[in-house]
Amino acid sequence: MRLKHLTTDVVIIGSGIAGMMAALEMSRTRKVTMLTKTSLGAGNSVKAQGGIAAALHRNKEDESLHVNDTLTAGNGCNDINTVESLIQEAPRVMECLLKSGVPFDTDTNGHFQLAREGAHSLRRIFHAGGDATGYWIMSSLKKALPAHIEVLENVMAHDLLMDNGICDGVYGTNKQGETIVVHAAHTVLATGGGGQLYSTTSNAEEATGDGYAMAYRAGAELVDMEFLQFHPTMLSIGGKGAGLLSEAIRGEGGTLIDENERPIMREHHPLGDLAPRDVVAKAVYETEKSGKQVYLSIQQIADFEKKFPSIAASVREHGVSIEAGVLPIRPGAHFMMGGVAADASGQTTVTGLYAIGEVACTGMHGSNRLASNSLLEGAASALLLARELSSIPERQAGDRRLPLFQGTSSSLMTLPDKEEVQEKMDQWVGIVRGETQLRRMLHWLASYRDNIFSPIPLEASKEEVERINMLVTAWMMTQAALLRTETRGAHIREDYPYSRNEWKQKRIEFQIRREAPAIIGRLEKEAVH
Repeated sequence: MRLKHLTTDVVIIGSGIAGMMAALEMSRTRKVTMLTKTSLGAGNSVKAQGGIAAALHRNKEDESLHVNDTLTAGNGCNDINTVESLIQEAPRVMECLLKSGVPFDTDTNGHFQLAREGAHSLRRIFHAGGDATGYWIMSSLKKALPAHIEVLENVMAHDLLMDNGICDGVYGTNKQGETIVVHAAHTVLATGGGGQLYSTTSNAEEATGDGYAMAYRAGAELVDMEFLQFHPTMLSIGGKGAGLLSEAIRGEGGTLIDENERPIMREHHPLGDLAPRDVVAKAVYETEKSGKQVYLSIQQIADFEKKFPSIAASVREHGVSIEAGVLPIRPGAHFMMGGVAADASGQTTVTGLYAIGEVACTGMHGSNRLASNSLLEGAASALLLARELSSIPERQAGDRRLPLFQGTSSSLMTLPDKEEVQEKMDQWVGIVRGETQLRRMLHWLASYRDNIFSPIPLEASKEEVERINMLVTAWMMTQAALLRTETRGAHIREDYPYSRNEWKQKRIEFQIRREAPAIIGRLEKEAVH
């Protein structure tokens, strides 16, 4: 085994907007090492189309409205203190992004062109390049990244280093087959989400739930894993997802219609096509289930290609006519509201471990994320974390040992491939769930209990690590979806179609225990075959 040991003040796992902003801020006072699974800046952030929500150039009333819109969309599961803290950080976030050179769109008078998206009470979405906000944010942050930050690309993190319940860094393997051991006083998870657990998703290929699984194996608490948001408008080609169609399209006048040109949202919500995403996704799902194709009509949008150049180019590349004025759509896995339990500044239940961005569950989003709040949350949490760590006396990283408890390689032989995991999640843990389907999923997962409840062997390949992490994440999502016997936000139960007061503000928690294999064993016996 070839070992490479590194010691740093802060190691950041992931390089989306949360990881990048944290690195920029922390590098002013600390030695920072960034570890990324593929290339620097890859992941979900760079794919963001709509923009970043920020109550900036108005007044306290707009800030209050932004808080209320966020709480309304979250449907009784937000943490109001976190919501207020992160929204209040918006001016500082925008200041940092503008100083980094992000070219947010302006009109001929130099005023910011603000967009409106679903469930927002007014226009407060800042965008760049029309529909290429993520690209311009990440490009600008990469250019602003100081040269003294150590960046390790193409390193697949295996597990966190733990010393008597304290996180002491991370270890993984690089493309050359070396085991990289990074010891750090502070370890930051910024690994993004897990949309790749489904066959149709807006997420990048990197989004395989790695951070959730690593945190779980390290003993951190995870919450709200049943709350996965499905975006209602993915371009649909041959029944498969072919790229995201931003909610900003509906903000500019786009409407959802069925194959008979009947608007489908009027009867579902007073906001119609700008209803919260859970409402829209369910309406699209139900229309599809009735045997009808759903389309996004863009006939009312003047200068569509000018307003949405990236989307228009992608649509044309897939052979769909812009001139026809209707785009075939279907829902796809989009954003995880649940994750590693953390406060607004990223502190988890494990000393020395922090989580920011989509991997974290801060309580910002509740059961249903408000559009364009994700970039804000990732950036704001990064700034709050940097501020928090600047006031903490430096803690030295632990000794340079690799953990003795490393798992076994025998269970790698039985791993399912990614496509099989996706097929099962599509079938049994989709937009609308029921007890029978969820128990079938748990029964299937029970066959992989050794992978779910054990550390990852060092000899595991990148693909094997991802498949294990997908299984761990799927187990938590399925178990939580079974336990929450109600419909709330993005969690829709066909057998419990209404919200129940006893579940309001109640959280389903996960933390690895010795009895975990026994739990899944019992579920296997109860499962429906």
